[in-house]
Amino acid sequence: MLKVSILGMEDGDHVIHASCPAESIPEMFPEFTGEVIFDGMVQKQGKRLIVNAHATCNAVLTCDVSGEDFEMMIEAPINKHFRLDTQLFNLQTEDDGDEILLSEDEEYIDITEEVRQELAIHLPMKRVSPNYVNVQFETLHPELLTKQSENTGEESPFAALKHLNIQKN
Repeated sequence: MLKVSILGMEDGDHVIHASCPAESIPEMFPEFTGEVIFDGMVQKQGKRLIVNAHATCNAVLTCDVSGEDFEMMIEAPINKHFRLDTQLFNLQTEDDGDEILLSEDEEYIDITEEVRQELAIHLPMKRVSPNYVNVQFETLHPELLTKQSENTGEESPFAALKHLNIQKN
């Protein structure tokens, strides 16, 4: 769990640091391994807390080009606003999204869920190992290219559609 102590925090800027194993975070994506590190600043202004930080964690990904596993450091910015207000906290019915309400007697801010979500969002959609960044798929797997070119005849499932006559108005 990633928690930041706010007990007795005075107004101003405060450096924060938290870390935990990726496996200890509930519903963490299986790609993440090792330690999740959270570093940044908390700015307290009265009953408002503004967290500006970044989270990092190592991920083991499978390369889309070669099929090999590789490691990549995933970094994600974390920018959240908290408000210490017991009355609003007790009346809260829905998640507002912009500002997270906390009770005034809270000792910690639990940022585990925010870090999990941000790291998951920052996983790359196209996963290419640094060893294969400038390598084309056809160069790496020419045997698949020849099989594809052999199947371009009447064996295609769309070959029958070539003979249709469509009149355009």
